[in-house]
Amino acid sequence: MEVELAEALGRVAPGQFAMLSPGDGSGPLIPRPFSVYDQPAADRLTFLVQVIGPGTQALAAIPVGGSVLCTVPLGNGFVVAPAEREVVFVAGGVGSAPFLLYGRERLRRGGKTTLFFGARSAERLYDREAFEKERLPTVYATDDGSLGFRGNVVACVADALRAGRVGRDALFAACGPEGLLHAFARFAREEGLDGELSLETYMGCGYGVCNACPVATEAEGPLGGWPYAKSCLDGPVFALRSIAF
Repeated sequence: MEVELAEALGRVAPGQFAMLSPGDGSGPLIPRPFSVYDQPAADRLTFLVQVIGPGTQALAAIPVGGSVLCTVPLGNGFVVAPAEREVVFVAGGVGSAPFLLYGRERLRRGGKTTLFFGARSAERLYDREAFEKERLPTVYATDDGSLGFRGNVVACVADALRAGRVGRDALFAACGPEGLLHAFARFAREEGLDGELSLETYMGCGYGVCNACPVATEAEGPLGGWPYAKSCLDGPVFALRSIAF
C-alpha cells in the first residue's frame, strides 16, 4: 500500500511506524499500526499490509486515489549498527517490514548482514522479491519445507549459529508474530546473544495517550525505573535486556 503524504518527511528510521485508517471513516474507530516498509520519496511511504481483520480489510478496500488518515512517523526504530558490527535480522511473515529500510542502509554502509526470513510456506514469504532485488543475503525457512530450511526461523538461526555461519557476537534483530518473538527471546537469552525486538503490539493512539500498549520492563535494565514502558513511545524497538518479554 503506497500513501502520498500531504507534506514531505525527513528520512524515516527503520522500525518507526504509522497509524492508518480510511479517510472517509469507513473503517473501525481505532486506527491500526504498521511499520514503514519503504520510503520511495520524501512525500511517499509504502506499507506491507496483510489483510486479516476488519481494520486491514477496510484499508484494502480504499480505491486508488482514496484518502487515508496517516499519523507518522511514530515510535523509536532501530539505530542502524555500524559497519564493523555483524547484524542478523530474524523476520516472520510481514515482520520483514522494518528490515527493508534497515537492510538497504546496512548495504550502503557495508558490514556483514543476513536476513533470516521465515513463514509457514513459500507463498507466505511476502514480497521476498524486494529483498532479492536489494541483493540482501537472505536465508529462507518454511514450516512445510517448500522453500529453504524446513522448520521455523528460530531453529534456522540456531542451525546457522552452530555451524558458524553467523557469529555469536552479532547484533540480532527480530520482528514478527508474538509467538516468534517469544521463541526468539528465549533462544537469545539461553545463548547469551545481544538481541533487539520490534514488538507488534496492539495500540489505540500510537503516541502515548491511551496507555493500551504496556510492556513490562526488566528491573536491572535501562528502563527499570518504570515497571512498564509504552511500546508506542519507548519502542516499538526494545533491547532484549530492557523488557521482560
